[in-house]
Amino acid sequence: MVTGRFFVMRWIGLASCLICTWVNADLLIDTPLTFGRMAISDNNQVSSTTLTRNGNQSYTGRILVIEKGTPGAYTLTGLPAFTTLSLTPSLPAYSALTIPGSAQFVITALDYPSTVKADINGDAQFTLGGTLSTSGNGQPYLGPADYQIMLNIDISY
Repeated sequence: MVTGRFFVMRWIGLASCLICTWVNADLLIDTPLTFGRMAISDNNQVSSTTLTRNGNQSYTGRILVIEKGTPGAYTLTGLPAFTTLSLTPSLPAYSALTIPGSAQFVITALDYPSTVKADINGDAQFTLGGTLSTSGNGQPYLGPADYQIMLNIDISY
């Protein structure tokens, strides 16, 4: 069994996604994951937005989604043909504090396939969605700004 760890960086806002891989496969970003552009009226309660793998987005509490996000689509290449991969995210994942005095976001859940299978060419595709939540601690979110979260996803085969 080969085990790898993938790191996903997300920018919340006008977003893109970076993923680095430590396994013997290449990872292509077909479509970067973004939760979209949003406004938060206050942070006195936990609010969240959920983006499914099929692109449906909802939100609760004090988050207003101004521009919808997009699910991430990724392709692993260079795998043995017909290999079944297991995906295991490490959650929760918190945003890095890029702006002093700003509250953190947290990814509390992912919408992902638990396994994916490589095709005859050794390529495996998967999509990601998830739930992004505010801290609810009353501290403001300063902006406009891009917030980033590093997400670990173990991929084993």
